[in-house]
Amino acid sequence: MGASASSTRRRRNQTMPMPTPTHDPRAELRVQAANEAAAEEGRVRRREAEREPQREQQPQQQPRTHKTTTIRNHVNLGKSSLEVIEDTTSSSSSGTSKIGIAFKVDADKPCRVSVAFRVEEKPKEGARFDACSVNPITRASVHVPSVFLDAGLGQRYEMPRESFVSVGALSMAELTEADPERRTYPVVVRLECVSSDGEANQGKTLDDFPEQPRGGLSPLQSWSQSQTTYIELRRDAASGHWSAHALKQKIWVHGSSYELQEIYGIESCGTGTGGSGNPSSSPFAEDPDGEECVICLSEPRDTTVLPCRHLCMCAECAHHLRSQVTGNVCPICRNPVESLLEIKVAGGPE
Repeated sequence: MGASASSTRRRRNQTMPMPTPTHDPRAELRVQAANEAAAEEGRVRRREAEREPQREQQPQQQPRTHKTTTIRNHVNLGKSSLEVIEDTTSSSSSGTSKIGIAFKVDADKPCRVSVAFRVEEKPKEGARFDACSVNPITRASVHVPSVFLDAGLGQRYEMPRESFVSVGALSMAELTEADPERRTYPVVVRLECVSSDGEANQGKTLDDFPEQPRGGLSPLQSWSQSQTTYIELRRDAASGHWSAHALKQKIWVHGSSYELQEIYGIESCGTGTGGSGNPSSSPFAEDPDGEECVICLSEPRDTTVLPCRHLCMCAECAHHLRSQVTGNVCPICRNPVESLLEIKVAGGPE
């Protein structure tokens, strides 16, 4: 019995001890990095959870609605009617021809029509225009006398042949390139009439307008109403034919100047046609009546979407559009709605 116990103790003493684990610093770094990544992910999730209620409390900014003031424009130049007339019979041996412009005028009052080539605008001096060609001979010689028109729609104006401008008198850049920063333009047309405001016009007539300076346009009068069209000429390289394109239009009413912005679809309201009289030229050609809201198809359109300028909704549908938290886009072009413009057209006098 004693021998057996002694033998067991000897076997235990002969048992090999367990090896001591070796130290691995890379394993510790990996564990530390994993712990830090997990902690950072937890912090990110907590921040996102804290932001989520704030997002729900902040609805999308709703478009604003602006109301308009109607201004009766007594004179208007149809931009689509602009054209260039070429006088090739006066061509010299070098092939230089003369050109003039023509267009249609709508006027409900007698008006004066003035045309100037290559001029610089002086907005701080009564919107005066001065001749600014680099050629001093051209500045002194190019002059188009003013013409007076009676009231009437669709009247055709054509520059007098004796006032046509020689293509060689102005450089190609002066005829075809406008510089809005320097306020220089190839051609400017101004229509002027006496204001309907009795207090403002003080009994003035067309004869009271100052004479236009040579090669330019005189300052605007406080008692007048006018429309100024800024034009750029273009020459087709293949055919050599000239064309005229309106860059912008401004009106002068009650001593203030406004730049005209086209509203797409306003021409077809009540007429069913676009500005050219052709239904296919209207943005709403698929709507034969051209008056109904494109959403409810029953009420007349009276609200324009900005900045795309589509007149396509009634006030009620525009109100529902404003109340939406998301999806505020134009029904026509699907561009985002920044604001809404409600237009009430009055049929009475100014």
